Amino acid sequence: MINKAIAVKDKTDPAKLIKVALFDQKKRITKPHKHNGYLEFVLLEQTQGKHYIDGQEIQIMAPCLLIIRKDNVHHWELDEPVQGYVLLLKREFVENSLDLEIRRLIDELAGLNTINFTDVSTLHSLFSLLSAEEHRTVQEALLKAILAKSVQQAGAGKTLKTKSKNLFLQLTQVLNKEKQILNNVAYYANLLHTSPQNLNAACQKHADKSASEVLSGYIISEAKRLLFYTNKTVAEVAFQLGFADQSNFSKYFKRAVGLTPQNYRKSTA
Repeated sequence: MINKAIAVKDKTDPAKLIKVALFDQKKRITKPHKHNGYLEFVLLEQTQGKHYIDGQEIQIMAPCLLIIRKDNVHHWELDEPVQGYVLLLKREFVENSLDLEIRRLIDELAGLNTINFTDVSTLHSLFSLLSAEEHRTVQEALLKAILAKSVQQAGAGKTLKTKSKNLFLQLTQVLNKEKQILNNVAYYANLLHTSPQNLNAACQKHADKSASEVLSGYIISEAKRLLFYTNKTVAEVAFQLGFADQSNFSKYFKRAVGLTPQNYRKSTA
């Protein structure tokens, strides 16, 4: 008996955390595979065919945007010619961003694999500009515009409406709007009138993360913002984020970032 393994592809550039390129016509028919730790957005402006993702068959009628996550097993059969762009986004790009809106917008797209459009002229321009951009701040602005346009279209299509997904989105919206982010899942569960177990289940279903992991992403981003933009001491940052003491916060931060808060501040000075 031959053991079959799912192929894992890596189309990223080791030196880049984000990459945009024109769709490769030679890859209009692919075999089942996963991606090596990155999120992929495929803007299809012209083509039709089938996209198979985690066993689900989806009819493709351009224009549309495909969203493929690192754990998805997928392949497609697209008719030529295929006109569009492929955007590869590494997790580190989002984690290193001080703009929490990018994380929130990605969270809002959780659970979606296809967004249908009637007009992608704006997205075409954004993808084109991003493909030639090297400056990090401009890259973030263009990516945020792409994500915002996608969320807007998804909302117009009424695809974000299940109860558990709404619970997950409510959490991300609260985290994005709260002036103070606390390291306490139970606090946010109570705020959303649910239990920590229900909140955790919603996060697992629609983001493939526990509620603690979702919260951790926001906490680390907020910690980076406070360390970069303010003169607060590490102890003051720890207190603001709901940690009992500076030591616990420093260990938490180093596990996630690889640097102590003090060394992170020095590296960005």
